[in-house]
Amino acid sequence: MTCIDTRQLLLSIVLGISFNSFAAESPSPNAELERLINAEQYQSAYDLGFANLAEREGDSSFDFYFGLAALESAHPNDAVFAFERVAATTRDPVLRERARLELARAYFLTNNLNASENLFNQVLASNPPQNVSQNIEAFLQLIDTRRQAQDTSFDFSVASSFGSDGNVNSATSDGLIDTPLIGQIELNQDGQETGDNFYNLAATMSYKRPFTRDTFVGATLNLNHLDNLDTDQFDLDTLRGEVSYNWGNQINRFKHGFSYSKVNLDQNGFQSAIGLNSSWQRAGSNGWYQSLSGSYSQLRYDTSSASPQNDLRDVDQWLVSAGLTKLTQLFTHSLNLYFADEATKLSGAAEHNGRFYAGAAYNGLYRMSNSHTPFVRVSIQDVEHDDNHPVFFNDTRSDFTETLMLGWIWQINRDFSVNAEASYTSNDSDIPLFEYSRLKYQAGFRYQF
Repeated sequence: MTCIDTRQLLLSIVLGISFNSFAAESPSPNAELERLINAEQYQSAYDLGFANLAEREGDSSFDFYFGLAALESAHPNDAVFAFERVAATTRDPVLRERARLELARAYFLTNNLNASENLFNQVLASNPPQNVSQNIEAFLQLIDTRRQAQDTSFDFSVASSFGSDGNVNSATSDGLIDTPLIGQIELNQDGQETGDNFYNLAATMSYKRPFTRDTFVGATLNLNHLDNLDTDQFDLDTLRGEVSYNWGNQINRFKHGFSYSKVNLDQNGFQSAIGLNSSWQRAGSNGWYQSLSGSYSQLRYDTSSASPQNDLRDVDQWLVSAGLTKLTQLFTHSLNLYFADEATKLSGAAEHNGRFYAGAAYNGLYRMSNSHTPFVRVSIQDVEHDDNHPVFFNDTRSDFTETLMLGWIWQINRDFSVNAEASYTSNDSDIPLFEYSRLKYQAGFRYQF
């Protein structure tokens, strides 16, 4: 159950049991507190109650209304103390039952699940009105859901897709390239645009070990194999793992992690990376969400007899990204901006491999039904390299990339979905060798168990 669903259920429960479940008289000295609560001005009621707490603490009626105000204005610990005083001291059996119900809810919000469950079951055993019994049953289900969320969990998924890629090596379609130093050069076939059909296999494992409701350690492991049916030299095998610490509350969430990745090209070592990352996510009001993340990574390229100078491409990368998302009943819109700087590990002939780049991406999803979700993604990226390209070109490389993707997700059931997507990429460059376009389409499935 989502955070939004939980909050809606909490609201329905308090409306169902806070004032209407039992008949109780309201002593006149606390009429202003009662009026503010009936008007749903909970923060004002809490401020008024807190200002008079030292004077009126111990008055059962005052404690009850102050507890309600505290509960609805995000001060559940104050609510616990207030309702415990009412339940322990009041001589009014009706008020005592009402206080026990709200105390059970306060225990839930402070994550004291055993105490909350015990109190709800005690009230349920007293045969309360039907609407109260139904609300209590709903709350007991929430407690079970939260307990499961706090248990250590393993999640696994597998995915596969099949498709066609018009340019598997992101290379130019030109066979002849003009250079300012030696005139035209002819590219061999491996250096030109190559199309192929492919299949992709992926597996993901996720581990979660909670410490409290709001803190946990997580780990993920992703394995991916991309096989081009005819051009083996561009086959990719990728492994990526991450361990992270996650904390926060329903509004703000934070994540700090360590990651490692390894890429093989045609079954030979190609690239590895280690990184540190942190992120912040905020759930705002009216369906708005914000995020900010940063990472530091060391990217290292494997050398071999065929590529003895690959280490000239080694870089240290700083990456910062920010996101804004708007959720409505039918649509999800998100905008992401990112900036990165990659500094070469080696100087001299390697300087041109250093670069700065920035980009933006828009994602839109339309929930056509519970099963069908079409989506669109549009992105741009601008790249500026640090120095002149050393081979045949007396120019500093600058690229501008545009990508459009259209897709569809069909969620057949909770665990199984199929998907299809098509994308087109165009890359313009100051150096003609690096100009290319790429059309790719694929269809596949994902199964989670």
